[in-house]
Amino acid sequence: MASQPTQAQKKTTLPWVDFVRFLASFLVVLAHIEAWGAGPHWAQKFFYAISRNGVPLFFLISGYLLLSRQENLQTFFRKRAARIVIPFLVWSMIYDIQNSGAFTETGVTLEAVLKMFLRILRGPRAGHLWFFYSLIGLYLITPILRIFVSKARNSEILYYIALWFLAMPLLFIVEEFTPLKNGFEIYYTGGYVGYFLLGHYLGRLETKPPLTWAAAGLFITGFLFTFAVFYFDLPPQNNELVFRSYPSLNIVLMSLGAFVLIKAEGEAISARWVGISSNASRASFGIYLIHPIVFAWMSFGWAALGFRTAAGNSILVIPLATLVNFLLSWMIVSLISKVPFLREVV
Repeated sequence: MASQPTQAQKKTTLPWVDFVRFLASFLVVLAHIEAWGAGPHWAQKFFYAISRNGVPLFFLISGYLLLSRQENLQTFFRKRAARIVIPFLVWSMIYDIQNSGAFTETGVTLEAVLKMFLRILRGPRAGHLWFFYSLIGLYLITPILRIFVSKARNSEILYYIALWFLAMPLLFIVEEFTPLKNGFEIYYTGGYVGYFLLGHYLGRLETKPPLTWAAAGLFITGFLFTFAVFYFDLPPQNNELVFRSYPSLNIVLMSLGAFVLIKAEGEAISARWVGISSNASRASFGIYLIHPIVFAWMSFGWAALGFRTAAGNSILVIPLATLVNFLLSWMIVSLISKVPFLREVV
């Protein structure tokens, strides 16, 4: 059966867990930088390809953390409600007001509030908020997945992961480029559940040299293909699932490699970096939520100074603007966290 981490193991893995979240939040900020820098084109696509690791790393680390624990349903959902539902509603309303002008014409009325909540139920009120909808869906089946991984052999977990690979990244490619179309109902294993199980499985493995070398090979292969997809705008352009989405085979391979390599690095980082990554990890969710607003502020401030965001060498501008946004977002989240009644929204 799949072994569960002991308390001692959990304590020793915390630094690398924080390190993964720290880098994942930085990569998410990098993914959403727009109209900064004037090229070269390859540099823009290089950074974007790297940034595609961010969200999968969050799914992987969530799977490692959540599937290794045992709680009753009441405890599990009470904790998740406080950590997820409150930020989901608050930030959905904030972005709906900002992007949809919810109360501009009618003011704050019951009808306007109801329409806002209907829009929130239909889908994310800002592009990056889609993560909530996927994460909440995964949380709903996590108690079932916990029972499965606690009783399953490693071979059975790998079997489920193999089904996920078949139902998602492999069939995306087969159905796009061949006449073959799947008629069997194997999509029950779809979605992002594969990342959850992979995070649980890979997070428990010792990062010995054979594993890290294999991870390096996966990362390099996945990254080079992902970079080529965006740099050369490879087909299909009208179906993002094949090579451009998070469950795409190239991005899955790249992210799995990145996860193992960052885990290995996180297990060996210095005490100073342990402290930095731990502090950033605690703010990572808030950084994810607020960074688009910070980018808007940065663009406004840059324009007010008479500068264009679409200027300068992207090799320098993109990472520098990302770092500034990340630090500003981190600072704002840290300040919000000090206010008791606001702490729950980040």
